[in-house]
Amino acid sequence: MYEIEMEYYNIEETEEKMYACWIASIIGIGRKKLHEIVRAAGAYKEAYLLPEKQIQALIGEKESLKWQQYKKKTNPQILFQNLEKRGIRFTYFGAADFPKKLIHIPDVPLGIFYLGNLPNQDKPAIAMIGARRYSDYGRCMAEHFADRLARAGITVISGMAMGIDGISQRTAIKAGGISYGILGCGVDIIYPPSNKDLYYQLIERGGIISEYVPGTEPRALFFPQRNRIISALSDVVLVVEAREKSGTFITVDMALEQGKEVYAIPGRCTDGLSMGCNKLLRQGAGIAVTPEEFLEDLGWNEKLQKAKKDSSLCYEMSDIAKKLYNVLDIIPCTQNAMIMALREQNDNSSVPEICRGLLELEMKGIVSRTGVQYKLTNPKI
Repeated sequence: MYEIEMEYYNIEETEEKMYACWIASIIGIGRKKLHEIVRAAGAYKEAYLLPEKQIQALIGEKESLKWQQYKKKTNPQILFQNLEKRGIRFTYFGAADFPKKLIHIPDVPLGIFYLGNLPNQDKPAIAMIGARRYSDYGRCMAEHFADRLARAGITVISGMAMGIDGISQRTAIKAGGISYGILGCGVDIIYPPSNKDLYYQLIERGGIISEYVPGTEPRALFFPQRNRIISALSDVVLVVEAREKSGTFITVDMALEQGKEVYAIPGRCTDGLSMGCNKLLRQGAGIAVTPEEFLEDLGWNEKLQKAKKDSSLCYEMSDIAKKLYNVLDIIPCTQNAMIMALREQNDNSSVPEICRGLLELEMKGIVSRTGVQYKLTNPKI
């Protein structure tokens, strides 16, 4: 790991961006060595123009050969223009629009490619992460927190992955919020393909970001690297649901290395899908029970008030609907179970009345049904 001062990057012009894009697109030479070349040259264009012997002295014969081969086959101007034609934008370390939150992290990207926009540096951002395999509880909590946080004006950042990541980002966008997907492949590659709809929603309501040159296919070794960008662009990391040995902890470790706060949503002690979150809590992570308490802990009082205002239930419900709401939970249950719960409370509502109450709750989006089972769409917290 290493840190780089910004002093030697002091030119911001279209031409400089073009050469920076060319350097950031070279495959097979590590970021550290590419930074060393630019540091020695004093600017990206000057780095491109360095003699072969000087490049070799800086990074060695093997990497120097890759540099020269790429230089022979790739023209910086044509590369840059082709990306612009496809709507792919680029910024580099040292440019005015390069995200400030990335500047001081270890292993800072030389540049980033993006579709849509870059995150607003003045808006608070939260990384919502979790496992690909999730429970109904995990899905419900991801939706609950993402909805409230997005309505409070918090940017949601994640990896556009299947599971908790994608659920959180979809929910944030649905709530009218902003979200950014950080990819472990080129920004022109939709991965996973099942999240194609989310990919285009992110471009419209935030952005798609990657340090890898467009056309780069996803590889396992790229994802731990992209996780450092997820945590870096966020002010705090929230782990929604994760097993004890989950890839989610790569992002957690990088967040801690970057000095970021980490929170976790607690789960049941017997639930393997929540063991990772519970372990984090034992190790001292912040506990996130409700979005409102979470925002209060972070000191975002203005955001807290907006969240409370926007998230309050304003539904007018009939008496039977209120009774059913009180006995339902996010864990699915059958109509017979609801009737038994009502009878225990000495309520003798008829089956037709209960059916009308359930239909009312479904129409208002408070309850969802799968087969013969019903559950609340959001927890009662």
